[in-house]
Amino acid sequence: MAAQASDVIDLRAVVRKILRRWWWFAITGLIAGGLGVAYLKTTPKTYMVSARMLMGEGDRGFGGRQEDFLKGMSLVRGNSQLEDDIALLTSRSMMVKTLNRLDFGVSYYTTKRYLTQEQYSFPPFRVQLDSVSVQVTGIPIHVKVDRGTGTYRVTAKGKNVMLYNVQKQEIVEAYVPEYDLDQTVPIGEPFVGNHLSFRIEFPEDREYSPETDYFFKINSLDAQVMNYGGRLSVSEPDDNGHVISLSMAGSSPSKDIAFINTLMDAFIESALYKQQQKGLRTIDFIDDQLGLVGDSLRRAENEMQQVRSSTSMFNVVGTADALAQERSRLENERSSIQRRRSYCISVLDKIRSQSDMRNVPAPSSSGIDDPVLNNLVLEITRLSSDLAARTGTTGVKNDPTTIAMERKLKNLTQSLEQTAASLVERAEIDYNEITSRVNSIGYQLGQIPREERELGIKQRKLDLSGGLYNYLMEKKAEAGIAIASDQVDKSVVDQARSIGGAIGPDKKVVLGGALLIGLLLPALLIVLLDFFNDRINDLDELKRLTALPVLAVIPSSKRRRITPDEPKSLLAESFRTARINLQYLKANAPRQVIGLTSGTSGEGKTFCAVNLATVLAVSGKRVLLIDADMRRPNVNRSMELPDGPGLSTWLIGEADIAGITVHTDVPGLDVIGAGPIPPNPGELAESPRMGELMATLRQRYDHIVVDSSPLGLVSEFVVLMGHLDVTLYVVRERYTRRGSLRTVNELVKSGQLGRVDVLFNNVRADRNNGYGYYTK
Repeated sequence: MAAQASDVIDLRAVVRKILRRWWWFAITGLIAGGLGVAYLKTTPKTYMVSARMLMGEGDRGFGGRQEDFLKGMSLVRGNSQLEDDIALLTSRSMMVKTLNRLDFGVSYYTTKRYLTQEQYSFPPFRVQLDSVSVQVTGIPIHVKVDRGTGTYRVTAKGKNVMLYNVQKQEIVEAYVPEYDLDQTVPIGEPFVGNHLSFRIEFPEDREYSPETDYFFKINSLDAQVMNYGGRLSVSEPDDNGHVISLSMAGSSPSKDIAFINTLMDAFIESALYKQQQKGLRTIDFIDDQLGLVGDSLRRAENEMQQVRSSTSMFNVVGTADALAQERSRLENERSSIQRRRSYCISVLDKIRSQSDMRNVPAPSSSGIDDPVLNNLVLEITRLSSDLAARTGTTGVKNDPTTIAMERKLKNLTQSLEQTAASLVERAEIDYNEITSRVNSIGYQLGQIPREERELGIKQRKLDLSGGLYNYLMEKKAEAGIAIASDQVDKSVVDQARSIGGAIGPDKKVVLGGALLIGLLLPALLIVLLDFFNDRINDLDELKRLTALPVLAVIPSSKRRRITPDEPKSLLAESFRTARINLQYLKANAPRQVIGLTSGTSGEGKTFCAVNLATVLAVSGKRVLLIDADMRRPNVNRSMELPDGPGLSTWLIGEADIAGITVHTDVPGLDVIGAGPIPPNPGELAESPRMGELMATLRQRYDHIVVDSSPLGLVSEFVVLMGHLDVTLYVVRERYTRRGSLRTVNELVKSGQLGRVDVLFNNVRADRNNGYGYYTK
């Protein structure tokens, strides 16, 4: 007979187990639902606050306006400019600047009926911290006001409480392991306690309910930055847009509105300040140049006056005048080339010496109208300033935003170096060419009388200095006008406001989730218990694990034996079923010698052997019960018989069959006990006398029931298998492990075991298996 076992999870069995424990789901569902309601009652509502901000109106990409003096010219702006602006907007330095403008250092709360809410717009009192003292931070400081006695009581508790220097806005290294404060102070008097010092103002018209808990928290600057920086969300516009959205979810919408509005104002003011600083640096550069050009102009005027007073030539005409004008034009052009060359060389020197690029003046301020060079310089100075501000405030140099800004600055600097080097090379070529032309004109002028040439030279020098002076004054005026009327391309589109009603906690989600968890937890527990439980729990599981026929299901019983006075008891009926099935199922198969075994001890093997033998004897058969478990004999004790000679005595040849056979109080039932426990039960079982004994007993009895040793522990049963007609394998509910059935299945499949039936023992009686009928 083949036996097949399956260890896959039986979903129907799991469902039945779940249904049998329906009350688990009822209890956990009620508990989870109650917790969900409690969560809704004790959790503050969350609101979404949103605002919109314009981050630039200029062209995005190359090719901006050349007339945008001191305003970046938009040549290398691109999409990265928006990313840089967002990085600065959400940077720690901007958060610190915003929070320093707001009075968020102390937060006020009330707790009523387990619901805690922050009171930002209408706090129950006002606390003014002593900035000189070090204060505890991060723990609730409870205040109980007693108008009757004119006092207020301050209490606070906490472990590992951090200390905060209010004046320096930083956490000190020391902390308090166990903080416990309880102190009462008259109203109007300042409070001075353990690491806590402040003045508190109570509004005269404010009533304080004893059922409400009032408290406040001292917030460190770092904690505020982490709080608002972590909750602030910035969404970028599409490719063609310039408007970003700022949003924040929290339980105090009015406080979040104040923060976002202040953040936008601070960012715009910061951008305007940086832009004005660029103009001021340009004016300083022009002033320096004006000082040098002014001196040259005064010297030229004095020299011109001296020449005019010493000669009668006041009008230069003809060829000398034309040549002089051409040379003046060329010298002006050469001077312009020299300025461009000098400027580019100074830029290259700064780049190659890795100097600070924030103070490089714009090329346009030196009369250089190269748009690419102008915009590269302005973009590098802006990015250098932003990077210095970010790293100088945060002290962090390896975050993704800082790394991206540094990479961009490096690329721009390389482009500037290449552009400046190219301009220097071109300027040298142009300078040499113009110098050659000036020398040629100078040779021609050498042929003109000395007085005429001298007057022309002084006039040209005067014109050159005057033109350059006027040009610089014009640029200074333009810079001053730009600063006075300057506006950044960033503005607030929509002030922060609360969007709709509360967004959380969602009542449907919370209650639905709580109910779902309440249903899933017991189901998961049942599945896990079933998965990790390797014992056989019911008849369905037994049938799923083996194809061996189940001879009978033996109910759980406190009795050790079937008694004749209760022939219709549940226990007697189950063994009577086993006898009938044993006799009439496969009636042609031999069934005289019946051996009982199990996977291990404690599964009721002896219990089943005793009661099966009893039922067979009650049916009128001559039955012999042999205790073949010579290691742990239990038959005599179960039958309430005294110990004496038995199977081991026969096997060693010290007794005959009559000397080891005991008659019982059950008619037709005899017992051969195990006898004294031998030192070598395995070798005795292999003795030829065992075969002689079984052959003799087969002739005297209708049925021989052999209570053998467990199959999985010792080898005696393997020896006894040759003397058995049928083997009954005892499986105990919720005790026998699944692995023991695999052993039996393999033995049957390999042919080492013949006919094997299963007795399912110690099964609990319930309404699902039909045993309740017999117990009524």
